[in-house]
Amino acid sequence: MAIAPLLFLAALAFVHHPQLVNDITDLTTLNRLQEHEKRLTTEMGLLQVEMDQKNWNWDLKQNQEQWTAEDLDEGDGTWDGWPYVGVVILILFGCCRRTIAKEPSDDSSTDGSSTTSTTSNGEEDFEDSDPEPEDYESKQKGLEAFYEQHIEMGDMSSLCDFVEMLVNDVLEESRDQKVLLLENCIGVGSAFEGWSTEVSKTFCVLVPILPPKGHSFHIEMSDSEGASGKHGHILVEAECLCKRERLLGDVVCSLHHPEREMSQEEQSKSISHVLCTSSHLDGEKTAQWFQTLVSKAWDGLGPKYNLSLTIQNSNKSCRLKLELQSRKEIFIDILLGVQQGDSLIFLTTGEDLTDHLNGMVWRRSFAVQELLFFKWVSQRAPKDSCHLKCLQILIFFRESSIPDKKNPMLTNYHYKTCLMHLLLLGPLSSWEPERIAQRLQDLLLYMNSALEEKYLEHFLIGNIALPIQIPLPKNLRSAVPFNLFEYLARSPVLHDEAINEFVQVVEQVRTLWLVPEE
Repeated sequence: MAIAPLLFLAALAFVHHPQLVNDITDLTTLNRLQEHEKRLTTEMGLLQVEMDQKNWNWDLKQNQEQWTAEDLDEGDGTWDGWPYVGVVILILFGCCRRTIAKEPSDDSSTDGSSTTSTTSNGEEDFEDSDPEPEDYESKQKGLEAFYEQHIEMGDMSSLCDFVEMLVNDVLEESRDQKVLLLENCIGVGSAFEGWSTEVSKTFCVLVPILPPKGHSFHIEMSDSEGASGKHGHILVEAECLCKRERLLGDVVCSLHHPEREMSQEEQSKSISHVLCTSSHLDGEKTAQWFQTLVSKAWDGLGPKYNLSLTIQNSNKSCRLKLELQSRKEIFIDILLGVQQGDSLIFLTTGEDLTDHLNGMVWRRSFAVQELLFFKWVSQRAPKDSCHLKCLQILIFFRESSIPDKKNPMLTNYHYKTCLMHLLLLGPLSSWEPERIAQRLQDLLLYMNSALEEKYLEHFLIGNIALPIQIPLPKNLRSAVPFNLFEYLARSPVLHDEAINEFVQVVEQVRTLWLVPEE
């Protein structure tokens, strides 16, 4: 009979265990719970009285030795408390069985077929279904119509081939000079990457240059002017030509005969006299020298092409204006670059809109890597992907809103950098042509976030997500990326100007989206 009270308690647990209800406790359920609590209290009181009458000791503070001494039989030394353990397990099993079982509820809000739940703020949280997406169909039609009417350039590959052929012909005509060795050009920039617009139909080509015989280039990266890793100097050093001087006699080793005075003709062919300042290659002198070279070369090439060529004034680049027979004008920016080691990184001439640098400072250019990245994307993106269209639309609005501003705070390169980051943030399959409105909105949001934080990372330096197919030295992949918006962080006035420029672009996009369909 000692186990009878515990068996009675187990029976109560099975009979009176409350059914599960939903999280929203109604008045009826609350009353049932209160009545059940009262019954359990009464039963426990009766059980306690019976235990007191039998003089049972249930002091929980007894130590382990006392429990063992009381629970062991004096005759055989075995423990006969297993029935108690079985009863406890039976009670727990009964409680768990009732808890796990799913019982129907009277409240329709907890129906298993519902996919919504109510948060603490009273808002509906859709768990099994995504919220209905915004209808972008009308925006897509408006963007496509605008693009076809104002931006679409058609196939640019033939025009790009023509530009490269013309520049290479100019270079071939100029190879008889001995100041610099000129290699064939590399088409880079917007036209060759596929996102140029009618507003700025400019073709950019990079011409690698090599030192003449008897000299070598040594690149010195500098942190003193501009941000770290953005600029460098090119040291020109003389090399020993004594062996050639002894064998051929057509040169004089200037390294070991510094006292020898050069004639005026020799000085005009010497890189150190024509293009250097304090033993460093001067970008401005090099650009001016190359412009003169192009002018002379065009005297012999002009009749072959039957078009008008004008060399425009530029301190650090050679900018050509071509007028075709159809009266159509195109522009060519020729950048001269010195390759950094065996990488595809160049130190180039060219105007820098954010840093005012002297002629001996050359800009570090990743134009070749960026060209390869866009080719990599085009091979993997969906057919007629909208990523280039999104960039072209924003560039069109940016250029048309500030056509006469010489030094804008936001350049095409900033928008291009935002796009390149976005292309790696998600799957390329999300750039399908019918999603142009969503992706254009994402591009605007990315730029807006960068402007708010005054921080836009360089796309290549320190980008561990960069595809391995894009060649970049390991030290640059693991380097700390620098901020393209550093000049905005330093100057609140410039930051305000950048915000105003961006707002103009956003307003034009918004106006385009609000145009009613015809």
